[in-house]
Amino acid sequence: MRVFYIYNVNDFFTSVYDKYPYKLYKMLEDAYYTNKHNIVLSSTYYEQITTNFNKLYINNYINANNKLDSYYYNKNNIHIISSRDEYSKLMVSSYCLKLKTNLNYPTFFKNITTYSDNIFICDFENQDYFWLNKVSKLDKITV
Repeated sequence: MRVFYIYNVNDFFTSVYDKYPYKLYKMLEDAYYTNKHNIVLSSTYYEQITTNFNKLYINNYINANNKLDSYYYNKNNIHIISSRDEYSKLMVSSYCLKLKTNLNYPTFFKNITTYSDNIFICDFENQDYFWLNKVSKLDKITV
């Protein structure tokens, strides 16, 4: 099971780190692993790097894109796709989206890629990171 943290990076950091995703990943990783005593520092990092998600808008957006899928379910700020091939649980908060899934490219990525071009995804446990719009373009080419 993979756990992806999905960030909406602000325009400045997107333009600076577009070609240097490793550096952006390391900044977010530092904030992620900050201990409770440095929570103020961690919050400051997130505020400088990211733009908050509008929870109401993103919840409605994801629901609208999946409501015809019989394997889709949502309640409050949690969206679930549970089928034979995929189990994905997306939790929406203001500062990031957290996605637990059994796939490397789950259905929710397809929804989020049309939401913004500044989406940066980190899997801290597996030390994986990428700009979603770049992975999506590669995915579309190989199809």
